[in-house]
Amino acid sequence: MKTEYYFENHGNKIYYTLRRTRRKTIGIIVDKSGEVRVHAPFFVSKKLIFDVVKEKADWIVKKINETEQIRLNSVSRRFDSGEGFLYLGCEYPLEIVEKDSGKPEVIFQDNILAVRISRDLPAESREQAVKEALMLWYRQRFAEIIGERIEKYSKKLHASPCKIVIKNQKTRWGSCSKKGNINLNWRLIMAPVYIIDYVIVHELCHLKVMNHSKDFWNLVESIFPNYRECRKWLKENGRKLTIN
Repeated sequence: MKTEYYFENHGNKIYYTLRRTRRKTIGIIVDKSGEVRVHAPFFVSKKLIFDVVKEKADWIVKKINETEQIRLNSVSRRFDSGEGFLYLGCEYPLEIVEKDSGKPEVIFQDNILAVRISRDLPAESREQAVKEALMLWYRQRFAEIIGERIEKYSKKLHASPCKIVIKNQKTRWGSCSKKGNINLNWRLIMAPVYIIDYVIVHELCHLKVMNHSKDFWNLVESIFPNYRECRKWLKENGRKLTIN
């Protein structure tokens, strides 16, 4: 069961929902919609919960503002000519070009992402066709780029993956399994090359150190001294690496 409460912060009412659970500590979550959710043990008093929430007021307001900024910056794609799409860290305009027949195809030329589609394609199907063509093209370009880059850093680390898998993930840029397989998110193709390199190095280092201990980060830093800047870049710009 959840109940709604609020507290005041500089004259503004901040609402939150409270849910009682079997957990042992009080947890505060600000979700993607900006809703504040508090989970607390059955035995904790409402006053103590309120005091904890109030103590975290600045952090809560900061998170709410961040989600609001993301919402304001989000753009609903129409996949029309003139829209900008990222590729290797730079934004290029989309151009829809009609052709007589055949499957949609993407041509990157003269700093323009041109998608050629059949003029006979129904209007209601065009947006999805353009989107799917772009996704396929991005994945193909990513597969071409990472091959040589993985080889380059594998030699430096003396560690080679058993298999590379390109995945479509919303929250993870890469992962490494205990079997020595590395997964990489195709959306990285929209990021600058040095960001792609960082994620590759990060996952290759996991072939030697499977955790995020000090030894792991020392190994990453030995190959990629500016890894902290890369992590910050992904945190601040990762949400932009999408075509949705």
